Amino acid sequence: MNDMYFASSGQEFLSAREIAELAKTRWIAGFPKTERGVQIYARNCGWVGLGKHLCRKRSGRGGGLEYHFSLLPAGIRTALEGNATKAAIAQRQSVEIDLDQRRLDALKASTLSPRARAVMEARAEILTSIEGYAIANNEKRSWALARFLTAQDACMARQEIEARRDQGGVLTAQEVLSLADPLLLTAPHGFDIDPARLKLANDRKASASIKRSALYEWFKARDTAGVVALAPVPPKTKDKIHPGFAGFLKFYAIGSKPTMTDALGEYLKTNPAPDMRITLSQVQHILRKRLNNIEKNVGREGLLTLRARLPYVTRTTDDMWPTTAYTADGKTFDAEIADPVTHRPIRPEITTIMDVATRKIVGISLGRSENQRSVAEALRNACVGCGIPAIFYVDRGPGYKNKAMDADVSGLMGRLGITKTHARPYGSQAKGLIERPNATVWDTLAKRLPTYMGKDMDKEAGDKIHKITRHEIKEFGRSRHLPTWQEFVKLCEDRVEEYNNRPHGSLPRFEDPVTGRWRTMSPNEAWQAHAASGFEPVSVEAGEVDDLFRPYEIRTCLRAEVKWNTNTYFHADLEPYHETRVMVGYDYHQADKVWVREFDVATGQPGRLICVAEFMGNAERYFPLSFEEKALETRTNTRKQRLENKIEAVEDERRAPYLVEQESAFEMPVFEARDPEAIPSERVQLAVDNTAPKPAARARRTFNSDEELAAWALENPQEISRKQADLLRDCLSRSTARELFRLSGIDTEALRTLLRAVA
Repeated sequence: MNDMYFASSGQEFLSAREIAELAKTRWIAGFPKTERGVQIYARNCGWVGLGKHLCRKRSGRGGGLEYHFSLLPAGIRTALEGNATKAAIAQRQSVEIDLDQRRLDALKASTLSPRARAVMEARAEILTSIEGYAIANNEKRSWALARFLTAQDACMARQEIEARRDQGGVLTAQEVLSLADPLLLTAPHGFDIDPARLKLANDRKASASIKRSALYEWFKARDTAGVVALAPVPPKTKDKIHPGFAGFLKFYAIGSKPTMTDALGEYLKTNPAPDMRITLSQVQHILRKRLNNIEKNVGREGLLTLRARLPYVTRTTDDMWPTTAYTADGKTFDAEIADPVTHRPIRPEITTIMDVATRKIVGISLGRSENQRSVAEALRNACVGCGIPAIFYVDRGPGYKNKAMDADVSGLMGRLGITKTHARPYGSQAKGLIERPNATVWDTLAKRLPTYMGKDMDKEAGDKIHKITRHEIKEFGRSRHLPTWQEFVKLCEDRVEEYNNRPHGSLPRFEDPVTGRWRTMSPNEAWQAHAASGFEPVSVEAGEVDDLFRPYEIRTCLRAEVKWNTNTYFHADLEPYHETRVMVGYDYHQADKVWVREFDVATGQPGRLICVAEFMGNAERYFPLSFEEKALETRTNTRKQRLENKIEAVEDERRAPYLVEQESAFEMPVFEARDPEAIPSERVQLAVDNTAPKPAARARRTFNSDEELAAWALENPQEISRKQADLLRDCLSRSTARELFRLSGIDTEALRTLLRAVA
């Protein structure tokens, strides 16, 4: 840790005031917070007489002593290391900002003409030469600028003498001697500038010498706006852009990308003034001749799309060791897999973690979505299998940016000692190392399966397999064309092993000892090469695996109870910790107990294990609710609500034709009622059926439950009707019914075989 602090900050000795300020700002317990207190503490600990290599007098006015950082207590050294880490992160962010500015300068420079770019580079070369000459002579820039002007005049005079000599003119003895003297402007120990660069930088046909005021203006422009500001201002062209083109762009430079003809027609419909009307040929000339490929697409394409046309910076990993940085990303698998619970088709989410230096896939996790649990499991597999990384480079998705990952005290990053950095939003190009394997590894595997659903899948073939799988699920509850979850896990593991053993184009080349040919290394070979050079990963001890990766949260203990996830846990050992903050660790799959540890205020990490508290029961649930069960219950309720909303919408659509608007009431004409006529009486005859009764039909057999029907069908396969077969197929398509059949002792596979025969 000492070496790490010194390497990060470069400061070996600290004064008593600096140590006191550090202890005060970081709330170091048991250490003095004043300068005088630190001096007394140092005297009592015997630091003063340890020698100059550990205690020395401070240089400058005032005197005082400075102490070597190795003498400080562990808490102070940890705080120093934290400050050094923050300073390194701030410096890295400053470098990123500088890189962004350079990218912006490159964008501006990309719009320059070749002539303007050459002038800009010549001026930058001259300014750099002047500054280098000043540094070499330990003088100010103004002194070097004056020497440059003198050297420039001497060079101009030399060129005039050489021109007269070449024309046959007579030179004086002094002029002949001056030809042998080296020029300060072109000498390697001087400014080392080619005189032709002066003429190019001046950008004037009449004179090749640069004036003093011009040099100061160049320095001011470069220091203010960068090297791009040294480019000459382009002269105004006689052929100005038509004033109506700006109005045309309001209809043309939009995301829907209308054609020039349509956008011009919409613009002319606004009845612009006569001098603002523009023709199609003028629009075509401006777009094709006056604007470059980036300018003509501004507005029609967003910044993310335009980024593909802009210059970029390539980052290298040649000097990195394995486990220096891991990068991770999630991808939805482009093929359907059978759900391990319902056997219905799903597209699982694959979380992949890759080592940046060797391109090796060090860990994966398979789940229904890219969530906190999937990322934690993938990171666990990577750390246990290949080592703990120093940097974890990920995007800003909810699976990576959450309390369980980033919390100062209980976060997984802090407990593992990993520095997590996020890519910029919508900056997938910055994560190309992991984005590319998502396509080459997982898309290749998806195309090997019949249920592939990528955009390049044949529509006819995709529709066919879709109908087959849905029909089989409806009939038998599962489909033989959908790989099972166990088969999918095995396919993913084999695919990762295949990728790690395959030569990678971005890794170093070497001579294959088997074939004798030169080829690139595979990720596994690159890892082994680093191991042969002395690399050793920071591994996780076998006994610490479970607890190290277990999520912890801060809770307050009340009457020997702690609460997590609406569950209450109790243990008698928690009685002394009443109203005290403790750390509660939990397991994603297990809710019957939690691990309670002391909260170490100094380090902010879980301390000594107090107890393993058991589920005690509460008013909200009779049985404990695990993290996973709660997530599954929430997801099921949400899906059920969505389906109910869809059913209600369908019912409203079905009832719509029968709903008519009430017509307005109309006035009924008045009429006179006629006298009632006498109704003739008739004799009522009774009909008597004297035919003999038919024999009663045999009563249809009824069953009290679906299980009774299934058992009867297996015993009487010849008597089963089509409606009964349809009912049993519907039962087999539901997981709950299949479970009831199994608990009732019914062989579901034999029942499926019977129903296939009936079909």
